Amino acid sequence: MAHHGILADPRTQGMLGALAIALSAPLVALSGVSSTTATFFRCLFALPILVVLARTRERGHRPTPAARRRHVLAGVLLGIDMVLWSEAILSVGAGVATALVNVQVILVPLAGLLWFGERPSRVFWLSIPLMLAGTALAGGLADGGTAGSDPWYGTVMAVLAGVAYAGYLILLRRAGTEGGGRTTMLATVTAASASVGGLSGLVAGNLDVTPTASALLWLLVLAVTGQVVGWLLISKALSALPASGGSAMLMLQPAAAILFGAAMLGQWPTPLQLAGCALVVVVVGAVSFSGRPAVKERRAPASARS
Repeated sequence: MAHHGILADPRTQGMLGALAIALSAPLVALSGVSSTTATFFRCLFALPILVVLARTRERGHRPTPAARRRHVLAGVLLGIDMVLWSEAILSVGAGVATALVNVQVILVPLAGLLWFGERPSRVFWLSIPLMLAGTALAGGLADGGTAGSDPWYGTVMAVLAGVAYAGYLILLRRAGTEGGGRTTMLATVTAASASVGGLSGLVAGNLDVTPTASALLWLLVLAVTGQVVGWLLISKALSALPASGGSAMLMLQPAAAILFGAAMLGQWPTPLQLAGCALVVVVVGAVSFSGRPAVKERRAPASARS
């Protein structure tokens, strides 16, 4: 790197990126718009920023047509993920929704076993019942203490969002950056995700094309923090950190989102919910640390989340 200091440390970049992405959940809630509206505008606002960055930083590095198609499909899956995840935020609370979505870190190694013949560690198999238990507790299903309005619906939406996100990560693992840079790839993904948000909103009838000024401001902040800065920071950090170190950085997201949700929204989790979130984070962390280095590439874009 051309510059030095604490900000040049990939661990610092990873932590700052994780914190930026953890802001996404409370910012969606603060915007007060529908899930499809949030997805559409956060991507719409992020797109010109990413295009300018890609044109200035990655001039001459164009992805192959096959890679671009995979990026578009990945963006469709990410758009589905963001719509479902935003629904979960409204129904189960910001911090808890972020914790629940981490089931994708379990699903991706399982997909690797089925499709790529990569055998997960023994820790992975042992983690499945603990992961399910933590998910149920975090969703407030044990005590009805969720900060949102519908814990069952929110839990299902968050888990389905994790499934869509797992598909997104698997596609990106296949695509890599073939012939193009990370910012170019993210621009393509973001354009496809905006289309999904807009189309699904039109079909569902809940796309608001004229949100209030305050809602647009929150969504602009969301676009800059979660969709641009967070992804770029963590992507850069993960390329320099070992797989275990990168995974540890990503585990900051759900815990930070819970704290942001409490501080910004007053959504204080119950003790059982906190225990469930902690269990999810610990188990996902154990699975991440036990993975082989190849897992790093599969999870590297995890920060594009939402």
